[in-house]
Amino acid sequence: MTFRRFLIWLGERLIEWQLAIALLLAVKFGLPVTPQSYVDVNTFAAGVRETLSNSLADAAFMTQNFMNGDWSLYWWKSWRAAGWIIGIHIYLQGLYLFTSLLARRIAPEYSVMGGVIAFLVSFAVICGLHYENRDPESLRLALCLLAGGLAAVTLSAAFGTLFTEPAKPVTRRYSPLPRGPVFAEDLPPELPKDLPAVAAPQPSIFRRERLYFSD
Repeated sequence: MTFRRFLIWLGERLIEWQLAIALLLAVKFGLPVTPQSYVDVNTFAAGVRETLSNSLADAAFMTQNFMNGDWSLYWWKSWRAAGWIIGIHIYLQGLYLFTSLLARRIAPEYSVMGGVIAFLVSFAVICGLHYENRDPESLRLALCLLAGGLAAVTLSAAFGTLFTEPAKPVTRRYSPLPRGPVFAEDLPPELPKDLPAVAAPQPSIFRRERLYFSD
């Protein structure tokens, strides 16, 4: 992996981190808590509105009593807390940074597919670590993590492909072997020009001996 590709990988992770933080806050402020909210679409929409109003009421209480009514401070602290949760539990505990960098190192031309595979591996690690929490709330959070994480990984990896040049095919050029100077003594001796094209037949060794003794 070149240094330029490593910088592109870092940029992808930063964009992906911000998308994941926004997803986590959206789940916190909008995901219905009661199982009855998942019966149909209208009930789900009503549950989202109820969860949103309750979350905003809690945010207003925290802001007025502990932050002197500063909403920007509340949102900054919420954003930072969500960033720590994603960075510690998903990126480090789920080994996502390692698997993502390994996928980019192995197949740099398939960055989107490599990022998705790396996230699925990390998702399986996180599910294995938190296997004992099998309540309906954890199941809904796991499904939101799977769907939203795949969307965030795909978008960030697709953004990184805009700055990645396509790999050029490697063509090997074979240079001819070096040849030294050719001298006259290295050439084969010239044959006489008056030789016939077909050699004359010669008697066999037995016939030559008989002719010799007959003489």
